[in-house]
Amino acid sequence: MSLRTLRTALGVVTAVVAATAVAAPAAIAHPLAKSTAPSLKLHVFAAAPAGYSNPDDLTRLGDVLYVAFQNNAAADGTPAGSTSDIVGFDLRTGKVERHWVLPGRVDGLTADPRHHRLLVTVNEDLNSSFYTITPTQKSAVVTHFSYSPSPAQTGSDGTNGGTDALSVAADGTVFVAHSNPDPSLPGANNAAATYTVTLHGTTAELARVYGVNDTARVINPAKGAPKTATLGLTDPDSNRWLPGPDGGTLIQDAQADSKLVFVTDLKDKHPTLSVLNLTNAKQPSKGAATPQLDDIERVSGDGVFFVVDQKAGTIYKADTEDVRHGTLFASQPAPKAGDLPNDPALSVVDPHTGVVTPVNTGAVKLISPKGLLFVPRDAD
Repeated sequence: MSLRTLRTALGVVTAVVAATAVAAPAAIAHPLAKSTAPSLKLHVFAAAPAGYSNPDDLTRLGDVLYVAFQNNAAADGTPAGSTSDIVGFDLRTGKVERHWVLPGRVDGLTADPRHHRLLVTVNEDLNSSFYTITPTQKSAVVTHFSYSPSPAQTGSDGTNGGTDALSVAADGTVFVAHSNPDPSLPGANNAAATYTVTLHGTTAELARVYGVNDTARVINPAKGAPKTATLGLTDPDSNRWLPGPDGGTLIQDAQADSKLVFVTDLKDKHPTLSVLNLTNAKQPSKGAATPQLDDIERVSGDGVFFVVDQKAGTIYKADTEDVRHGTLFASQPAPKAGDLPNDPALSVVDPHTGVVTPVNTGAVKLISPKGLLFVPRDAD
């Protein structure tokens, strides 16, 4: 969550709005399941190596699970000399196999299987840039890219802005969230909520996919409310690409805004936008609030589901054999200063109603869940 978001979140209306169940975006090829929260038996996969802290994003490339440890780096990469560690764990044993250090705070981490490399964004609030890491047998090729245009913007609260989560489509298109955008820019020039990234030389070229103030169909409008609305996004965060026709579907989480945006017709000049307003199935223990979700992931079959507990410094895993196919999971981290008073939890999201329901994780009590990843059993 960004600096601008922390201030914006204080003004978020916390009253729960009754939602009307309607169909989720039809363009999703593999449906998102409408179901109650399952129970998951979590087991420790790996713990933070000595000296590393605050694990966040994770991804899989080949037989290695990569986790970004942000340590004590701030969202703009300060203080000077701050670094993040990317650690590769053997997918089967949990043993450390690879390790790289990058300056600043790693906010986005995903795999690009076509080119057998990792894609990395650093510093979500300011001083943001992009890296690729191509593992070799004994080392890696690490390449640094500068953004064009810069995702930083000057608004009412100064100059800030950067990039966050990454998703890669089947055709190789790279999507990146525009973190901490300026929501005050008017009309067709309103700030991008999500970009595509194209790499040339040492430049990462950003192209706007849609804007924070674009109009979207409301999936679950309140009774009597309009069926379309301005998105009004202040905090694009994690995202997830799902396969399907016309470029598939991109799900973009807007954390402080308590919304999920479904972007379809991705091959068109102007994609189709649908927004899901989120509510808690059970109100938090410290007062009413709408959910402020961090990561999202869909379970599409039998496999292994990984969950990062940032404050515990632990990566857990769970078998998904008994999880309904299409279940959309989300992480709700422990609130920070300025956040709504949500209880930390691993949850499931109903894509029709927007209701967020905590998962029963048994004996494991998650302190602050963050990164999520599903690995199918038959993944090559």
